[in-house]
Amino acid sequence: MKKTIFSAIVFLGASLSYGQNLAKDSNKNTTEQGPAVSKEMEAYAVKNGTYIIASPKGKEVKADGEVTLAKAKLVDPAAMGIKIINRTQYFTITGSTDLLVVKSTWVLENEMKTAKK
Repeated sequence: MKKTIFSAIVFLGASLSYGQNLAKDSNKNTTEQGPAVSKEMEAYAVKNGTYIIASPKGKEVKADGEVTLAKAKLVDPAAMGIKIINRTQYFTITGSTDLLVVKSTWVLENEMKTAKK
């Protein structure tokens, strides 16, 4: 009987400890920064930093802002006045149901690595 109670206490302690570590890891993801925007990444983004997609039907996308179609056609986020960050950004296009997608630093870095191969 004592072994059973002891085993239950050890198991409970291990479970609580594991759960606390998971909570720490989930908080870490929201504060981590992606790769820094280098000169090489900025140059790559001039031609590959954005793209336009049709707005998904039945799904509402939280837009980060709005741009004109003329700006969206520039492709270069810097030319549009948009800063590249560590998450993908979505912008509505004035007078359209389409969305402008600005690639994140993670996506751009991965594309640059793949393009070098």
